[in-house]
Amino acid sequence: MNRSPISSTSEKETLSLLWGCELNQERPTWTFKPQKVGKQDCVLSLSTISLGEKAKEEVNVVEILPSASQDDKKRKPLTLASLRASVLPMVVLGLEFSPPVTFQLRAGSGPVFLCGQEHYNLSWEEVEEEEEDLEEEEDDDDDEDVDMFLEETPVKQVKRLAPQKQTGAAKTAP
Repeated sequence: MNRSPISSTSEKETLSLLWGCELNQERPTWTFKPQKVGKQDCVLSLSTISLGEKAKEEVNVVEILPSASQDDKKRKPLTLASLRASVLPMVVLGLEFSPPVTFQLRAGSGPVFLCGQEHYNLSWEEVEEEEEDLEEEEDDDDDEDVDMFLEETPVKQVKRLAPQKQTGAAKTAP
């Protein structure tokens, strides 16, 4: 993460977290909801949709469902990917969504994996709180490292081998 030294309170910092889900016959839909709770703005950046290694040789269709508001009832689902193991097992995307967003496996049995990142815009106060939490965790880890180095290791006695005399056939004079 790049952190600039600007001290303006209107500046924002972005926190990015990895995100992923699996769609299959048992769970054909997945609704993305932000992991962080608060006033942050959140965006889901969807980067890849891929078939799992156990996917059958069938077409797997992944679509995004419109939200359930009154205005969106006329909107139809939008197909994001149509995958088949032997033809197109993975697609790379660069799409961004504002939560909540629901993904659905419309056809096929999967497993289909969706991967991306959650991006949160944080205020400087939130960034400073996150930094303090990280520093506290690092201090705890440092204390454990020091304790590990202070432990005494027993000295192992090494036996030296006595030089062995060479035994062989005696030289005979010609």
